[in-house]
Amino acid sequence: MNPGLRKSTAALLSGMVTCSLLMAGASASAQTADTFPTKPVRIMYPFSPGGGMEVVLRVMAEGMQKSMGQPVIVDNRTGAGGAIAANAAATAPADGYTLFVGPVGIAAITPHLRKLPYDAQKDLLPVAKLSEFYPAYTISNNLPIKNLQEFIAYAKAHPGEISYATSGVGSQGHLGGEIMQKNWGIKMTHVPYKGAAEITTDLIAGRVNMSSDVTMLQYAKQGKMKLLATQSPQRLADFPDVPLVSEAGVPDPGTRGTWFGAFAPKGTPQAVIDRLAAEFEKALKQSDVAVRMTPYAMVPAFAGPAAFRKQWEQDYELYGRTIKELGLKLDSP
Repeated sequence: MNPGLRKSTAALLSGMVTCSLLMAGASASAQTADTFPTKPVRIMYPFSPGGGMEVVLRVMAEGMQKSMGQPVIVDNRTGAGGAIAANAAATAPADGYTLFVGPVGIAAITPHLRKLPYDAQKDLLPVAKLSEFYPAYTISNNLPIKNLQEFIAYAKAHPGEISYATSGVGSQGHLGGEIMQKNWGIKMTHVPYKGAAEITTDLIAGRVNMSSDVTMLQYAKQGKMKLLATQSPQRLADFPDVPLVSEAGVPDPGTRGTWFGAFAPKGTPQAVIDRLAAEFEKALKQSDVAVRMTPYAMVPAFAGPAAFRKQWEQDYELYGRTIKELGLKLDSP
């Protein structure tokens, strides 16, 4: 055979094989999207049973199961600051059957603080934002302050004397507090705790002065501390007379709400992601969901893949920049 003809024939055959493989791959992807799901969907959740979003997620999972005709299982994978659950999803087959649901802290803060076995923004794809809650600025009763304007004035007059409590170094509360101080031109002293229970005890006793943790709302309602303002989009039903930060006549603190979102492994077909997003949106509209969120000052806050990606990237950049400015680095989970 003529050498030139041989090369042309070989090239043609190679092209036909490549084309066939591409068509087969596209067909498999389409078939996956068309038939999804054909087996149980598992949601990796990084916290123990019984927490606010975990309770809500199980209600949502029941609704999704009825809608999709397959079991939707919430799998509590605790440990390593959420990395175990996130990594389980990041390293799972990219078929939509293993998801991760977690908060902004794990998705946009932890990657800047610790060496992880996965790359959050490369190994995970945003599916949907599910819920959100916002800072609630609460102070101890022993402070001679009635509103947010007085709080800022007092902090400026007493630099470093007001202490603010958070759930730990590098937590969203810690970073939000640093951002807030910068935007309000004040200086406070950070006091890290292991959790909300310890913060509550010391805030009521006056051993610490301020917190933005929504867990404090129940104690403010009991009169054990004072709620100055919330950063939620609308006034809370339990505190109709407490203004929003945007109504308080103070500068924007620059802090963000805390969201929970769903993620899938990279490479998951877009059609499958879109189907999952639609199912999450439908589940969030169940009447039981909003009711279960209310005690935690949480609201349904659906955002689809594109809008959720935008918010995730904005928060990732904001907290990454803040961590760099503070020089924070945590060596262990």
